[in-house]
Amino acid sequence: MEIKQLDLINFRKNLKDSDFQVSYNKMLLNIELQEKEKLHLLKTAIYLLNFGDIDLQKLGYKIIVNYSIKNNDYKPLYDLAINKDYIPISKLIETKHFNQEYIEEHFFNLFFSAYQENFKNENYYLSSGQKNLIEFSKNTNDFILVAPTSYGKSEIIINKVHSNLDKKVCIIVPSKALLAQTKKRLLNNLSENGLTRIITHPEMYKGNEESFVSVLTQERLLRLLQKNQTLQFDLALIDEAHNLFGEKPFGDKTDSRALLLAQTIMILKKRNNNVILNFFSPFVYDPKNLEIEHLDYELDFLNTNEFIKTEKYIICDIKGDQKLKIYNQFSNNFIETNKVYQDEIQLIQSEKASKNIVYFNRPKHIEEFSLRFSNTIRNNSQNYNEIINTIADFVHPDYNLLKCIKKGIVYHHGGMPELIRLYVESLFNENKSLEFIITSSTLLEGINIPAEKIFLLSAMKGRRLLSKSQFKNLIGRINRFSEIFNPESGNLSLLEPNIYVVKSNYSHQKRNIEKFLSDRAKTEIEIEDEINNILLKDENDLNSNEKTELKETLEYLENIEPNTTDLEDVIYVQSEIAKLCYQNNIFDFDIKINEPNLIVNLNSYRENNTSEISDAIELLSAINSIFIQNIDLKEESFKRLENLKARNFYSMILTWRSDSASFKEMIGSFIAYWNSLPNDQLESIYIGEKWGEKTREGWKKLFVDLTLKNNSQRVNLAILKIKEEQDYIEFNILKYIEILFELELVEENYYEKIKYGTSDKKIITLLKNGFSLELAKCLTQEIYSSLISINILNDEVLFRTEIIQTMEENEENKILVFEVKYHMNQ
Repeated sequence: MEIKQLDLINFRKNLKDSDFQVSYNKMLLNIELQEKEKLHLLKTAIYLLNFGDIDLQKLGYKIIVNYSIKNNDYKPLYDLAINKDYIPISKLIETKHFNQEYIEEHFFNLFFSAYQENFKNENYYLSSGQKNLIEFSKNTNDFILVAPTSYGKSEIIINKVHSNLDKKVCIIVPSKALLAQTKKRLLNNLSENGLTRIITHPEMYKGNEESFVSVLTQERLLRLLQKNQTLQFDLALIDEAHNLFGEKPFGDKTDSRALLLAQTIMILKKRNNNVILNFFSPFVYDPKNLEIEHLDYELDFLNTNEFIKTEKYIICDIKGDQKLKIYNQFSNNFIETNKVYQDEIQLIQSEKASKNIVYFNRPKHIEEFSLRFSNTIRNNSQNYNEIINTIADFVHPDYNLLKCIKKGIVYHHGGMPELIRLYVESLFNENKSLEFIITSSTLLEGINIPAEKIFLLSAMKGRRLLSKSQFKNLIGRINRFSEIFNPESGNLSLLEPNIYVVKSNYSHQKRNIEKFLSDRAKTEIEIEDEINNILLKDENDLNSNEKTELKETLEYLENIEPNTTDLEDVIYVQSEIAKLCYQNNIFDFDIKINEPNLIVNLNSYRENNTSEISDAIELLSAINSIFIQNIDLKEESFKRLENLKARNFYSMILTWRSDSASFKEMIGSFIAYWNSLPNDQLESIYIGEKWGEKTREGWKKLFVDLTLKNNSQRVNLAILKIKEEQDYIEFNILKYIEILFELELVEENYYEKIKYGTSDKKIITLLKNGFSLELAKCLTQEIYSSLISINILNDEVLFRTEIIQTMEENEENKILVFEVKYHMNQ
């Protein structure tokens, strides 16, 4: 007799008040089960695994995992793991929970133990899904590989590079943090194969390389392509490829980075129609959605439907009933526990594991909570003096981060100096006594840190709720396979990651966290691709506004790279200045419409200024005269340079930059600058939306009253302000400086000082290789000349391994020693 497959909907209909539901709820609540209840759950699990749909199979799997861990009886989980080819699980059970006699006394146990060796990859074991992904990745077609976090996508990318070292290869990553991490992985794994130079900056490419490996953001890759009109790539590996879909527009602001990524891929294809495109993502529902409409390519597709981890969701409404509840994603209901928490800190302290992520949306909340949290913790028995002294020497003794580290807490957000962020990641990875990392969505883009539990104290990313895919990506950051299946420290209880969603003092007061979680964690939820990138949408489905936007986007691309699209009647700009605006990705105004005024402004400037620009005031005045006056601006943030006070302020920042000021020196200069201002000005210091505390005109909190801040608080505001202004110069002002330089309006020596912070060619070579300015200045000292080779002509840097010991003997700051290791195979 044929047994029909049972589906989740019908299962739920019969669930209410059943013996199964009573027993299952007791299991979730960690209430002791009677033997007959255990037996009933196991029988049901076996039935669901054999005759249930995919969602019910997940329920059956959860029961087996939970039973095995709580009863220290791993035979059911072992049999299931062997049956599903979840070999990392079965192998860890053999190693940690079965003795050798048990394996040897039964033929099938010996057979299964030998069978597992088919899944061995070097010194670790793969699941069937992982093995299939690796085999699939060896094909030479365009493809999209989709797998959850920790399934080995990074290793696949490294292997892909390894097998193509004789070609021109580019790994496209979404952030500088992931760029640094990817470069480190490549060096660690491929230096033995002769890979010692990785292009991470457009100017590292010399034009005569027959083959090379590059790791670049889309902005840097586009710059590289624009600077080298004949450069063609053989292979492009696009990491975190779901970013191509784009964020949902807010107001009239589209996701320019997603558009830029699509445009860059179009240029790669135009230059070499045979370039192989490999996309990697933790979530893409339909591979056709990643096929750019204006290109002719099809993607092979493989994902894995394995469910090795089985999440446990917990909620608590601190602002409401304060009860801790467990969410049953299979029955879609909430089960009350007997626990009540009056605030977030009490909850986190009571529910914490040895390593924990606490998620916030806003950097301001991260720092506020971190300080508040640290103040509730008694002095940690651990001695963090070396770490504290290291960061204090590099940044400032009053840095808020140091107060948190003393209590076993670190924080991580985009407002921190980049090198400190990397150092914090390393500290949390390597220091077992650091229990908490308080972080933001900077964690979403492939950054790997160890953690067993995650607490979401905000449900937002930016101005919107975390989407289903963002939520899944975020919670996938805990209990990585490398932690679960570590031969020495592995722990199968980590198969059930604990995710806490908390309505906190930092949440929107009207937020319904039950609905938020149900909409994202219900087992039958499918993550559909949300396409917001106009270049990925079917042209036949566009409305009139979208068709206008598409035409403008394609025309913009045509002015960057002619003949990339089949767009007809393209209007190409003719003047050098307008062409340079396109090449430098200017979006502050419509280049085509404003071309006549740009020409007039440039000619007028040249008539009135005969000498090359050599200081910051002249530089910003030129930007104002040429790119702001009589130009119809779309971006208000750029328009600020029309104001003389703003130009004077940024000339100060640019002067610090050109003088190679360290971060610590800039903090001192900022404090001195603020101290020089009268009280009436200190009452409304512009700090920006991220950190603002008061309004002045309008409704946005963009200002702080420094008269109410003590010196320590001013220091921390200076740290945030410096990073914010550095980013503004990097992403908003430097591109105009590039244009002025190419128009031969800026003196070359001064241009290098503004761009790199120095005109020293050796230091510039180090900077192009991704070194910080502080480290570059350190390594170019005479005492290290025999330990480092800097080839200015080829932008190559080679170390002797003794350099680390020498730096330590010279008592260099340990952050600089850490950074050197990051650039080496260590």
